[in-house]
Amino acid sequence: MELKKYLPVLFMAVTINSNMAQSVDCYKEVDRIVWIVADLQEVIRGWQALGFTDISDYGAATLLIRNAGEIDVNIASANFGGARITWIQPVSKDNPFSTFLDAGGDGAFGLMHRVSSVDALQQESLRLKRAGVGILLEGNISTEEGLVNFVFFDTQKDGKYALGLITGPDDMKQLSGQNQLGMKFAQFAFAIQDPEPVSAYWAGLDFPPFEITHGETWGKQYYGNPAEFDMELGWQRHGNIVYEWCIPLKGPTVYEDHIKLHGEGIQHLGFNVADMDQTIRFFEDRGFDISMSGGWGDKGKPGSGRFAYVNTEKIGGETIELLWSYKN
Repeated sequence: MELKKYLPVLFMAVTINSNMAQSVDCYKEVDRIVWIVADLQEVIRGWQALGFTDISDYGAATLLIRNAGEIDVNIASANFGGARITWIQPVSKDNPFSTFLDAGGDGAFGLMHRVSSVDALQQESLRLKRAGVGILLEGNISTEEGLVNFVFFDTQKDGKYALGLITGPDDMKQLSGQNQLGMKFAQFAFAIQDPEPVSAYWAGLDFPPFEITHGETWGKQYYGNPAEFDMELGWQRHGNIVYEWCIPLKGPTVYEDHIKLHGEGIQHLGFNVADMDQTIRFFEDRGFDISMSGGWGDKGKPGSGRFAYVNTEKIGGETIELLWSYKN
């Protein structure tokens, strides 16, 4: 949902010196969301059937991991209206990807940010090490355009997702993000139970602390039935990126559902749509339920809008949110 007509509450103030601010500039953009799945081909077919055809299927690949050997995977990339996605199906066992899949099933593993060079990657890894953050996975993959280096940090427990860095050729530069419905990516969103320690954790790494809002909503439904759900929303803004941290207060909600099924973490991707009712019909006609919906603001007036969650669990373990804002 959009952050409008809400009063923010900051958990803490953070002062960042100029040198530190420069070191975290890479976090102002997300290069890609890394999404782990058990059956890559089934996931690709599912999203293609929904009109998301801007997909590159690379097939089998090997990740060379520092001090740990190789991880065999099947891999593909996609662009959903500006949301750049890399799907990974782990073939090898006993690695962070397979462990994530075994623990919570299909779902989004982490967010990766692009840095300019291997040296920049190493410098940011050193900064985070000094802040007490270890490395979960570090290595490279050989592509037709050259070597891609990457690192994932051990931020899942306290930060609720794996923070990643990547440098090298951009395998998704040819993907435009076009899709059948003209949906445009708007936000990454997470489901968590207690925002204060999560906000404090990221603030300790010089990310923005959460701005907590608790706004009124109307027309609330849960799987087509009238509902009285309630939630707080924690907002982070990194340059052009909006992160929405969803905290259930009263259920049932899709956030509680995600936490029970997968654990806390990345719960949905939000998309702006031009016609909410037409888009809802499109998904329902193809067998996808609207799991939760409602509106915000003064209905039918500037600053108001509608939201609807589409249960797309069966094609990758994530939900998508449709967002429509009133315009004069």
